Amino acid sequence: MAEETSQRSELMTVHGLSKLLYEMGRTFDNLSSTRLATEEFLRTNNPKVLGSRNDLALLSDLKDAADYALKYAQRSIDFAYLCGINAQMTRTASIEPGKIRTASNIVVHTALGDYVPPIPKESELSLTISHASVESDPLTAASTAFVTIARSQPFGDGNKRSALLLSNGLLLHRGYQGMLSVPVEDPDRREFNARLSAWYLQGDDSIIAWLSAWNRRAR
Repeated sequence: MAEETSQRSELMTVHGLSKLLYEMGRTFDNLSSTRLATEEFLRTNNPKVLGSRNDLALLSDLKDAADYALKYAQRSIDFAYLCGINAQMTRTASIEPGKIRTASNIVVHTALGDYVPPIPKESELSLTISHASVESDPLTAASTAFVTIARSQPFGDGNKRSALLLSNGLLLHRGYQGMLSVPVEDPDRREFNARLSAWYLQGDDSIIAWLSAWNRRAR
């Protein structure tokens, strides 16, 4: 991929990256600091601009993971890349960051009930990422990779964060100038969570088209 193409991505700016990390943090992990505070933290690394120690730990993890995702996006987008992203989350994620789960030992609470993911298989995750790399529409590919990896819950924690950062690395790798994010305001946030729950528990893949369409509108 040409270097100048990736430089045009909004993810390569502090403003664009802070938007993604704020929306991820707010929707996935109840980040309480504002969008502007998030951007200021990325610019200055000053913890005093944030609202709490929890926000500091979360945004520090997201920043480290995003830095890794952006740095290595022009190399192979594969299972090792996914593990590398999760491995950066040393403050707020799993006990063994970057290590695939080997037991069925987590429960995901959703709007439709509890979801107990099976033990993940590296081969299946690798196939998901490989398919996303050749899907004709980059945004659909990124949405598919995100929800499929998130449903697999490959790590002890930080799964949606890792999946979304990989999906954005995929977009960057393919020269797409936008990003894949998630809604932070209702009713879109409520709709996103409902569709993600239906995907986890019922295999309803309508979340893929919905998330792709939402991101096209959000641009």
